[in-house]
Amino acid sequence: MHSLSKIRLPLFFSMLALASSDLYAFGEVMIDKILRSDFVYDRDITHMPFMPIGYLTATHQNELELDQCPSGVDCEFQYQSISQGAGFPVWVGQNQMLVVAETLDVDVFETKTDSSTINTGGLMAAWVSQHSLEWQSAAFAYHYQNLDSHTRSENTSGTFAGLVGRYRHGARFHSYWGAVHFNGGGDAFTYPYAGFDWFIDRHWVISAVMPWPTINYLPDDKRIFKVGALFSETTWSVNTDNQFHTQDFSQVSMGAAYEQQISGAIWGEVSIGYTGLGKLQIETDADTKITTDIANTPFIKLALNVRPF
Repeated sequence: MHSLSKIRLPLFFSMLALASSDLYAFGEVMIDKILRSDFVYDRDITHMPFMPIGYLTATHQNELELDQCPSGVDCEFQYQSISQGAGFPVWVGQNQMLVVAETLDVDVFETKTDSSTINTGGLMAAWVSQHSLEWQSAAFAYHYQNLDSHTRSENTSGTFAGLVGRYRHGARFHSYWGAVHFNGGGDAFTYPYAGFDWFIDRHWVISAVMPWPTINYLPDDKRIFKVGALFSETTWSVNTDNQFHTQDFSQVSMGAAYEQQISGAIWGEVSIGYTGLGKLQIETDADTKITTDIANTPFIKLALNVRPF
């Protein structure tokens, strides 16, 4: 096994106060500019902090098993991943902002006889605008690329581009609209982007925006309890007899999480749950695809999140 194209859209309205001293000071200046600008986030009516603008996560799943085992594929394996991402503004005006972001992903598949590590990096640029008190929009492009130099396959890279917007129905309810176009691995398609967040009161928040829609309970401004769903997908290529066979591993997980402020902008999070809709698709050529379900299995995830305010 070699390359990975891990599909993960970064957050579109984000920034990062980086850890090193000089860049941290730069991040503080950017945050101050955003707080003084016309950008509207309505965070003062709830205990919910600002969305994570940086993250480091580690996920582990043990004894994943295929319901139907294709020939030549190990039926049982372990899956582990480490993911890192961050976004920050490089320019902020009164109602315009240029944001850049990066992602790094390491995925490890282990069977009884083999272990494969797959590495991917991604870069994003977004132009964010506050058009009025009600409308905010972002035009963005995100490109991911396999980082294993010995691998060459059309499935090792891809690009997302789109236009998304947020409409402020009121201080407590926002809806999200737009469209995203994907091009990679010989495939190209466009899909809608939609969702909402609802600040019920200071303690309860519903966030129905992919890829992690959640119901959140906040007893105070330093703790978050949440339940929700998570979609994840990993695609890689197997080089057999100088031909690349594409494999796609996707899951829909349900779980609960607890997040707490550790110090300043740093929050720690632990999540546990169950994966209920897992699939493995193997494509040997354009006309031959084998799809098999993956048996339900628990997962655990640890994370450090950066929330600037």
